[in-house]
Formats: sequence, C-alpha cells, structure tokens
Amino acid sequence: MYTRCPQCQTVFRETAAQLKVRDGMVRCGRCQHVFGADQHLIAKPARSTAKSPAPATRKRATGKKPAAEPRPVAASTQHSAPPFPSETPEHDVAPLPLMRLQPVRTRTVYWAAGGVVLMLLLASQTLIFYGYDFARRTVALKPAIEALCAPLPCRKLPPIDMRHMDLVETQVAPHPRYDKALRIKATLVNRADVVQPYPLLEVSLIDSQGQLVARRAYQPREYLSKPEAIQKGLPPQVAVSVQLDITSPGAQASGYEVLLLPSD
Repeated sequence: MYTRCPQCQTVFRETAAQLKVRDGMVRCGRCQHVFGADQHLIAKPARSTAKSPAPATRKRATGKKPAAEPRPVAASTQHSAPPFPSETPEHDVAPLPLMRLQPVRTRTVYWAAGGVVLMLLLASQTLIFYGYDFARRTVALKPAIEALCAPLPCRKLPPIDMRHMDLVETQVAPHPRYDKALRIKATLVNRADVVQPYPLLEVSLIDSQGQLVARRAYQPREYLSKPEAIQKGLPPQVAVSVQLDITSPGAQASGYEVLLLPSD
C-alpha cells in the first residue's frame, strides 16, 4: 500500500505492520512532516512504460521546438508535487517515536499515602506497648483504648498483687542541688513468681503533731529513670531502687510516710 505526504506530496510505500506502530503516525523522510499514514492512503501509482525514441530516428516538427521531456521537480515548496518514484526506500518513511500520554500521578499522593500508613503503624505499636498503661492512668480513655486493643496483641500485665509487693527501704532527705526540694529514695521488691506492674508511690508529709501537711500518689513514670522499665514490669524476686524529687512544703513537715498502691 502507498501513502502520500500532505506536506510535500511525496509518495511512499507503507506496510500494514508499519501502520500498526504508533497508531499509524509517521514522519516523512523527505520534509520531516508528521502525519497519519492511514489517513492519506492512495492507490498504487502507475509506472511510465513509454521509451524515449533514439536520437537518430526522432522526428521533429518543422519550425517548432521539441517537446521537453518531463523531469522530476524537487519539492522545494509545499505546492510542488514530484512524480511518483518507482522504488521508495523503506527508511524514507518511519514510524514516529511518539510517547503516549499517561495519566499524571504526582509523587505527593504516594508520599501522603505512605505517611498515613506510617502513622497508623506507629499508633498500632503505641497501643500494643503502652495501651493498657494509658488506660490505667486515664480512666476516661480506658473503654476506647480497650476497644482498640481488642484486635491487637496489646501487652497487658496482670493486676498488681499487693500481697507480694514489698517496700523494703525508704529515705527522705533535702535535695542535694535545689533549695525547697526533697529527694525520696525507695527500694521495691516483687515477691511474686511472675512479673508485676509497678505500683503507685504515695508520699505523705506530716508535721510534729502528726497532722497531714501534703499527700500525693506518683506514677511509675515519675520515679523510674527508664520509661521502658514500665512496659517490662517489675521482675520477680529482684530489689529495684527508685528515686523521686518533690517540692518541700517547708519546715512544718517533720515526718513522712511512703506507701505502695495498685496502679489500676
């Protein structure tokens, strides 16, 4: 089959395989014009079979110039139409290497989706390791946290068995660096055979008459130097030293009392 360039009117031979490439879009090998080859198909051009007579036997009309033989005209303008070539190299017309347009997808969408996934993973890990600890400290959030932890393997320590929790040593002294501050040291021992949660540390300050001056219960995160120890729990049969710095109520406090309370 043949196709004609609409720009320079040059005719080229085309195959069905070439038409299937790039949806028939080709580039003219002569004027570089891009066009749809399947939209400019033409019938097979006829070849001229007439032979020019030999110079010796050529007849000329008296008083008239001989008729000029047709010569190929170069395609220098858009309106010139060169004759059909008898043989056209296949490389004169080639499929246009055009890239098909694809829907544009920005990287922002993928980054946003990845950020959401990472946030969900972080939230899941936080619930797994700290969910029940949050529930113990925040009663209002306890139902919601327990519902979220239901499908997750949240780490949950059993309730404290205070019968096996001992406070073997306590000490209250002025803070070594700050005025109007006290430093409390204590030693906890878990007498049970299993790991238990750390208890609350309740500190009561009393005056010389035995009257209460101040009292407060402190969370494990306030007297433990390593937060990860809260999740590991208090190991069995091990003495653990803890330390707590508090504000001194003044000279009126002459005595103290430290108790262990369940954290649930």
